[in-house]
Amino acid sequence: MEFVLIGPGQLGQLLLRQAGRDCLVIGQDADSTRQIGELYGCPWTTKIERAAEGEVIAVVVPASAVPPVLEQVASCAKPGAVVLNFATAVDIPQNLREKRPDLVWSEAKLVGSAVGMAHGLPCMIVLGEHDPALLRRVQNSLPGLADQITLGDAALVPGVNRAATEAALRAVIALERELTDLGVPRALIDAALGGTVPGVSLSYQRGTLGGFARKIVKQIEEEG
Repeated sequence: MEFVLIGPGQLGQLLLRQAGRDCLVIGQDADSTRQIGELYGCPWTTKIERAAEGEVIAVVVPASAVPPVLEQVASCAKPGAVVLNFATAVDIPQNLREKRPDLVWSEAKLVGSAVGMAHGLPCMIVLGEHDPALLRRVQNSLPGLADQITLGDAALVPGVNRAATEAALRAVIALERELTDLGVPRALIDAALGGTVPGVSLSYQRGTLGGFARKIVKQIEEEG
């Protein structure tokens, strides 16, 4: 099995959507896991020991579940398998790396969000190792995300996400208050927050802003 996903939540399903055909999904709840497996046309199970079938094993579970799930994976994964930990706030325990040095352990931290990713917004998965062979293996197992997977310092990602999240929330909360004070109808506020803000951000990033927006950028830059 090329790709095994443990944890078919929102992010897990997005990864599954970008994986190749040879994949297996593992979840806690049999009914929901079966439905997800049927949706994506792949086998499913609730038994973590079947992770032993995987070449690349992606662990996409809540932070509190990471240590015990990784422990189970360490007890069954076959030698040479790649184990990816997608939890942002919890790293792979050192004792597991030492217990199974024959596995290729790697952090896989997402810069961005599952919601943004689902809407086609830019994201980047940072593998916390400096191994080109690892990068190729992960890209091959997730061909739909190949150009959004890179090697780097995964330890930077929590801080990047925290700063970006705080900046975004401050901006949208301030805008919501401003428009509310102006008496703008709620439907228009929602459109501005959910459409205009991310659209402008994406255009700025891609260098495709229109003339009106470019004038605002110039004004902001001049203000320092």
